[in-house]
Amino acid sequence: MDHPTRRRVALAGGCVLALLALPAAVGAKESSGEVPVSPQSIDEGTGGQGFAADASHRLQLNGFGVADFHYERETGDSSFAAGVLALAAYKAITDRFTVFGQLTTSRDAPSPFLEDAGAADGGGTDTEIDNLILTWRPAAVSGLDVSFGKFDSPLAIERDDAPLNLQATESFTFQFARPVKFTGLQVHQAFSPSFEGWAIAANGWDQDTDNNHAKTFALYGLWSPSLSAHVGLGVIRGPEQPDDTSHERTTAVGTLLFQPVRSWILGGESVAGEEQSAALDGGTGQWRAQTLFAHHRFGGPWAGTVRADYLDDPDGARTGTAQTLRSLTVSPQYLVGGGFYGVFRYLGHTSLKIPELQVRLDLRYDRSDRSVFRSGQEGVGRSDFLSATLQTVFLF
Repeated sequence: MDHPTRRRVALAGGCVLALLALPAAVGAKESSGEVPVSPQSIDEGTGGQGFAADASHRLQLNGFGVADFHYERETGDSSFAAGVLALAAYKAITDRFTVFGQLTTSRDAPSPFLEDAGAADGGGTDTEIDNLILTWRPAAVSGLDVSFGKFDSPLAIERDDAPLNLQATESFTFQFARPVKFTGLQVHQAFSPSFEGWAIAANGWDQDTDNNHAKTFALYGLWSPSLSAHVGLGVIRGPEQPDDTSHERTTAVGTLLFQPVRSWILGGESVAGEEQSAALDGGTGQWRAQTLFAHHRFGGPWAGTVRADYLDDPDGARTGTAQTLRSLTVSPQYLVGGGFYGVFRYLGHTSLKIPELQVRLDLRYDRSDRSVFRSGQEGVGRSDFLSATLQTVFLF
């Protein structure tokens, strides 16, 4: 056989051997687990490289920012401010455990009160853990959940986060009459579609750490005869003074929220409280507060809110002055988008979506029966105060 013929025979034999060895090589690769991963398999959690992940358990990061311009007629003061920056994280660890946390950096808002004149410009900035909640649900259909950490008081409608509120400024009821936050343990039970209840054991009113050797307890029930009507009643009791467990503070809170049609929300909060040895004369201090509001969304991006607010503090237990405070606030608003804030897409117990951008102008008139508000003269008070706050709230 000549050389060219031998070369052709050898080449043909090599091709045959390669074809015979190919299935064995492929089988060895498959047995070692080296399976190509497609983008679809990653999304579906079926890849062979440890990419399995339930989309409902992924970490969600959201936040919001607040910028505003504040003007006071009586003093002539005006200022722009970057008011709030908040970052929130939510994660479902399992089907039974979830975690929600929020870190907030905020600048103190200007105070209209004469006694706060040193901090009237609202220059101070604080960074704090605004919420940190571990929630356990024993079963999806039980209606029971148990939360531990720092959370908003459920005995309220007005919240401390700007996207969840309907106006730029806070009511006197929010500032003085009842707690905003609790740090402790909360048990929530939905007994039926129409009734749910809360039981709370906490450090105290807005106390991150306990300031005495006793706890504050709260009970709250919410009756919802329909999807558009919610009536709540609760009580909070416990000692609140530093290093003092002998003087109890008791507060009753009632809440109302109605949405008669999609474009209207009506509601309010009523508070009655008393505290032993909290009056200026050393006796029992009592206070009463009432907030009523109406919110309407017009066609297109326009909306508006009107709020009337009242706080009667005859013993000076809450404000440090025996007085009656009244306030009226009118807020035209411009809303853009229908986004979401953290795990929330709607204002609580309503069908109204939280806008991605809100521009609202609070025109506010405050009045007291005492000269407690700042004026244009240093150290001189007045009984009324007129201000305007233009606020922008955006989500990300």
